[in-house]
Amino acid sequence: MKDKTSKTTDTVISGGNENSSNVNPADRASSCRKLCVCIADKDPDKCLQKLSKYAMAELRADLCNLSMPQLQKILSVKKDFIFTFRISDNNMSTALNQTLEAIGQGVAYVDVDIDSPAPFLRIIKEALGDAPAKTKLILSSHPESVPSLNTLQGIVRKCRLKGADIVKIVPFAKNLEEASRVLRLYHTMRMPDLKKNLIAFASGTAGFFTRISCLSLGAPFTYCHDSQPLAKGQPSYEELYESIYGKAGAEPYRIGDMKDSLLLSRFCQKLPDAKRNTKEKNVSVPCSKSVVLRALFVAALSNGQSVLRNFEFSNDIRKAVLFLRKCGCVVNVTRDGRSSRGEFMVIVRSAGISKWKVFKFADAGESGLLARILLPISAYASSIRRNYLVSSQTCVTGEGSLLKRDLSDAVEGLRAAGIKCKGQKVGKEVYLPVHITKASFKKSFTISGKQSSQLISGMLIILPLLPQRTQMVVEDAVSIPYINMTVKIMRTFGINIDVKQEGRTLIFETEGNQEYKPSDMYLESDWSGASNFMVAGAVASGISRKHEENEGLTIKRMSPDSEQADKAILNVLESCGVKIKYNMPENRDFAIISRYNLFNDEGNFLANLRNISLNANVLKAFSFDATDCPDLFPILAVLAVFCNGESRINGISRLTNKESNRTVSILQEMTRLGYDIFVEGNELVVKGRAGKAIDVALDEGSPEKLLCSSHNDHRIAMAVIICALLRGHGGNNPLDVYLDDIGCIDKSFPSFVRRLKMQKITSE
Repeated sequence: MKDKTSKTTDTVISGGNENSSNVNPADRASSCRKLCVCIADKDPDKCLQKLSKYAMAELRADLCNLSMPQLQKILSVKKDFIFTFRISDNNMSTALNQTLEAIGQGVAYVDVDIDSPAPFLRIIKEALGDAPAKTKLILSSHPESVPSLNTLQGIVRKCRLKGADIVKIVPFAKNLEEASRVLRLYHTMRMPDLKKNLIAFASGTAGFFTRISCLSLGAPFTYCHDSQPLAKGQPSYEELYESIYGKAGAEPYRIGDMKDSLLLSRFCQKLPDAKRNTKEKNVSVPCSKSVVLRALFVAALSNGQSVLRNFEFSNDIRKAVLFLRKCGCVVNVTRDGRSSRGEFMVIVRSAGISKWKVFKFADAGESGLLARILLPISAYASSIRRNYLVSSQTCVTGEGSLLKRDLSDAVEGLRAAGIKCKGQKVGKEVYLPVHITKASFKKSFTISGKQSSQLISGMLIILPLLPQRTQMVVEDAVSIPYINMTVKIMRTFGINIDVKQEGRTLIFETEGNQEYKPSDMYLESDWSGASNFMVAGAVASGISRKHEENEGLTIKRMSPDSEQADKAILNVLESCGVKIKYNMPENRDFAIISRYNLFNDEGNFLANLRNISLNANVLKAFSFDATDCPDLFPILAVLAVFCNGESRINGISRLTNKESNRTVSILQEMTRLGYDIFVEGNELVVKGRAGKAIDVALDEGSPEKLLCSSHNDHRIAMAVIICALLRGHGGNNPLDVYLDDIGCIDKSFPSFVRRLKMQKITSE
């Protein structure tokens, strides 16, 4: 498998073999037949020019107001397009005459609304039967809203019974639930040869992903515009082209197959015992980004030197380190002499926040967690400066996707605590940068935790430093395990805090004038990252049974007692039928265990680490509420498609304000890969068939190729890689999958691909 720096000249396509990702869309318009461009110019010469430019186009004659001679001129030059004339009470005669003329001249397709008057349809069908050239009939339906699945199926059957060569159904979707329902037609209709002659997607903004996914599910083409949208949410040719084929000059990443991974190859082939013992059987994952960011800041608030062990950089962590260095803290990363594995540790030296250098700006990069920690810390730093200084005002900013994330909940929480701040307001939403002008913390306040737990963690970190006893009440708290993680880290650094929980209401009582004490802390491994390997191991172990083997995968040195919410992946896997074993790590892993401070209050943290082995056969469907662990959604969707039956994952309301809109990203990429996945209410529903995707006949030529998108979201990228690696062993046709970008993975897990050991096996 190629790494992300290697060059590739492979053609990257979705359901066809016409287009290279390295070519500008405008230069390939003449050969791309998967994108149908809707043309509605009033100037007949411009219509002809555009019809000649694009390999696939629809002439909306009802919007062009063409005269018969003008239409005849166009047809004398160009016939390979779709002729469409939407009828109304005022244009019935013109519609009929021009449609008949197009058929008589041998146009490639005519598109007629299925709800047209019966006499109109009858005359068109008779003309098609008498025409010397074979013009294909597209019968289409455009409901103003998305009806039930049964109604959609009925429309398709009606079109087929009326003689449609191609059925086109494009209802308007108000939300993702309605949009995803339309794509279910490809999975639920059982008519022979229908899938490759069915064009089903949703119009409207919510339906954008369906215009992309329908191609992978079998649609012969999808629709876009050349200059002005003809329907709400209709994308331009360039926009749709880039979404399907990639940006010009981009270097896609070829994912490969299980056999290309030294970690997973042993599961997909029968090997002799001698060879089997040489194959990889385990993997470790780096420290949790969530733990590191919290630990870095409490260490920097301490007066003295702290040591954080089992450290690995990611982009988000690097941004936090840069900020602390700007504040005057000494942050050094070096090899850990106590570790027999030669791991890194980070040493933080600080004189406490009162001695930090004055800063005017705090850059969170693309990290939502870092931004929500920096906001209250910046407010506290502002409050202890001399108020007449301009420098007492601070600004928290970011970059990339973070600038597009709504932080109105965080700003409201800061104001509830007594912090005066102002962000960039757009409608009801608030975005970075956020300016903090004054901070007078209240002794008692209530904030909402409904949208995120991250600001709660940031507020908790600074409450012990205030001059007074403080009560913070959090209503409708989500991701409570991450809040508990913050409290545990604070206690590790010597802070006393009382916590009461009543349902999803949390009450924190904190004495003021406390001091953080330096600590020597082992950073536990990341359950979010580990979840990808655990799902891969569970699915792969079932695949190994097909080769009469009984293989399992081990994830090393995990903390079963962790407060990380994503530890819940173990509960999901057990409910699927995965056998999980917990084994003590090898003695050499912990040469000097007793020297570490406690992260687990009940006993030595390292002594509680376990190697976790997973083994499975047939995976059962599951139901799970991921409200408190939304980062699991992408990899849970992958797990679900490899299960048997209907799986339901609750809590998609938590996915909108992430690095991407993860509900859209999951729907788009998993449906592109051929899986039956949709939204119902607050649930993501997956109809799993043990990894079997929709069976679409391949185009002529060798294996189909597909470009997927990471959506610049690290968790989407990792989940797509795992799914693509396993997909070929679920009884599917070959599919060579590429990913537009894997650089986003560096946000949290830079060594992810390396730990999969993605390199081509040259010998057996």
